[in-house]
Amino acid sequence: MTHSKRRWSPSLAAIVLACFATQAAAQESGAPAETENPGTTDIIVTAQKRSESVNSVPLSITAVSGGDLRAQGVTDVAGLAKVTPGFNAIDSGFGTPVYFLRGIGFFDSSLAAKPTVTVYTDEVPIPYSVMTAGASFDLERVEVLKGPQGTLFGSNATGGAINYIAAKPTWSPEAGLALSYGRFNRFSAEGYASGPLSETLAARISLRHEGGGDWQKSYTRDASLGQRAFTQGRLQLAWRPVDTVRVNLMINANQDHGDTQAPQLVTPFQQSAGFFDPRLVAYPTAPASNRAADWGGSFALKKDNWQVQAALRGEVDLSDDITLTSISAYSRFKEAYGQESDGTALRLTDVFLEGDIKAFSQELRLAGSLMGDGSWIVGGNYEWGKTHELLTQRLDDQSSAHVFDRFGFPSIELVPQLGDTRYRSIAAFADVSVPIVDTLTLIGGIRYTDTKVDFAGCTLNAGNGTYARGFELIFGLPSGTIPLGGCVTFNDAGQPALFEGSLPEDNISWRGVLQWKPSGGQLFYASVSRGYKSGSFATLAGNRFSQYTPVRQEQVTAYEIGFKSALLDRRVQLNGALFYYDYLDKQLKGRTIVPVFGPLEALVNVPKSRIKGAELQLMVTPIDGLRANFGATYIDSKVTRSFTNYSAFGAVTDFDGYRFPYTPKWQLNADLEYRWAVGGAKQAFLGANYSYRSLTYGDFRPDARLSIDDYGLLDLRGGIGDADGKWTASLYAQYVTDEYYWHTAARRGDAVIRFAGMPATYDVNMSFKFR
Repeated sequence: MTHSKRRWSPSLAAIVLACFATQAAAQESGAPAETENPGTTDIIVTAQKRSESVNSVPLSITAVSGGDLRAQGVTDVAGLAKVTPGFNAIDSGFGTPVYFLRGIGFFDSSLAAKPTVTVYTDEVPIPYSVMTAGASFDLERVEVLKGPQGTLFGSNATGGAINYIAAKPTWSPEAGLALSYGRFNRFSAEGYASGPLSETLAARISLRHEGGGDWQKSYTRDASLGQRAFTQGRLQLAWRPVDTVRVNLMINANQDHGDTQAPQLVTPFQQSAGFFDPRLVAYPTAPASNRAADWGGSFALKKDNWQVQAALRGEVDLSDDITLTSISAYSRFKEAYGQESDGTALRLTDVFLEGDIKAFSQELRLAGSLMGDGSWIVGGNYEWGKTHELLTQRLDDQSSAHVFDRFGFPSIELVPQLGDTRYRSIAAFADVSVPIVDTLTLIGGIRYTDTKVDFAGCTLNAGNGTYARGFELIFGLPSGTIPLGGCVTFNDAGQPALFEGSLPEDNISWRGVLQWKPSGGQLFYASVSRGYKSGSFATLAGNRFSQYTPVRQEQVTAYEIGFKSALLDRRVQLNGALFYYDYLDKQLKGRTIVPVFGPLEALVNVPKSRIKGAELQLMVTPIDGLRANFGATYIDSKVTRSFTNYSAFGAVTDFDGYRFPYTPKWQLNADLEYRWAVGGAKQAFLGANYSYRSLTYGDFRPDARLSIDDYGLLDLRGGIGDADGKWTASLYAQYVTDEYYWHTAARRGDAVIRFAGMPATYDVNMSFKFR
């Protein structure tokens, strides 16, 4: 689609990149360390599992306080794209979000899909991306760490790690309440209470509910979709029996009964030869509107999801220099919902998903100081996970459902696909920071990880008589060989069977960093690191065992040089980095040839590829009350070795030289805010946030049908409140230009679809704090 208006040109983006970028770091609610001079304020982060100023860490980090996240309308992981250049979040179309950092991501819709960007809460892993819905809640700050984080955070963080730091129990009573109401009858109510229960025990309880009406509208009939009904809570206990012992218990829970989003139909595409539903040929494609969509009635498009996580963190100071830390966590997640996947009222790819996850993790580590400003960490980690997924597709009207028409059978109706996965990881790690001279420090880390993935899955006989009898004829099997509920997936001998596989792997992640601090406020670094994403199986509609062949672990070796510089009496913070990622065995949901059906989905490894790019970050406080953040990332991705597979439309293609999908070359962010006194005891503010993404595609092979056009999003905010933060009243407008944009483009059977972004929304907000 061609837009009539342009927001940014590549040449203008280049000028901005050469001048500015954002280190989205503002004063956090938990009393950060401040410089003695007026100007920018450093956030204290724990990116290297020790407390230090964000601008003293030789690593590219975006750190944002909980207050600034709320002010800028960031209420979920996907919203981090507003404040983090290089970060993208897309909808896989089957409920599992996919996160990218600097072009590194893994597009797989399976419940058990391990990410390349892992999300944590207080260093506790959220091991599967589908479990991250409630992560942005009651926060001190968030830290987005870019580049492989395998040594300290483990596997599946090749693109980076997102660590949410929860607001902690306080040792004096306080409470807070925040209310909002806006367009589409959207509302939220959030509150917390915190304080001591005794001299050694403090507690904090937080609750939030989000509700609202439909925002999507059918363009073929009078129907709407998009209700929001999400509730979450957190209980924390902090126990301090003596000065040297600290124990924190955190229990998180959430429940989601909202609607799933329907996609938009871009164009029909005949997947299989023979039958092609004439109604689809004549079906109107979606108009250029964020609200427009269409959906069928095979399944209720409403979620019945819930999640509980309990985490226990204990710290014991064994001496003045040595601390023992233990972090234990158990999570349980369940989901059940219908998902429209073809953007029509026809039964092309209507889906119902049922899933269950159980996960446990345990980390034990020792940390201490070394040679004055040096430090060391040594520890071990164990993770275990079990997933169950049953995905049922209704395909009555799809061309592939009629492959047995020539045998006189009715079309395929229901295609259930089963996948059970067990994941186990054992790791040992060490990290050390050694001052060489006063201004020069050498940092090194290493981690050995042993993983094993066990998988069992197949496509099931749903009892409509087509799948089972058709393949019995093809393989010369007696009628009734495949029972109701039995597997309709065939092994190499042509026998229906449950696929069972195991993938044991191990790897060694490492990093080396040379850090130079020539003077106060100046830091230069050069680093090289290596990280791994574990191999995996996919839950899919497999007709042959070959479709379940797992992908082996992928490896990223990252080279980066960068600087962090405080200028002009610390009123300016300028950070920058150049990076190069050498990518081996990138995991990809590609295709493999299956007799009768042709190319069907399967996981594959891209043998060799690379990413190179640049990032600049700037935070300026030119005068008291005015803060300006600017940011940009440039990414050049490419497959660098011959790799032949199938495009999204079944064309045999050598992908050598092609760019990565869902990886825009340019990403720009800007945030401005001005605060001034009103009547002495009050403070008013005005702010704006802008983010831009350049053109990219939903496939390696560029195709206009899968283009994700460039877009820029503008948010505005303003309000007034007590100068001490006791109360605030504000107005917030998101996507005020109401521009038509979309973040996901894909082919689903006979339909090419896209998931559009939200239209313009407006909210009135009130917040109160009591102490």
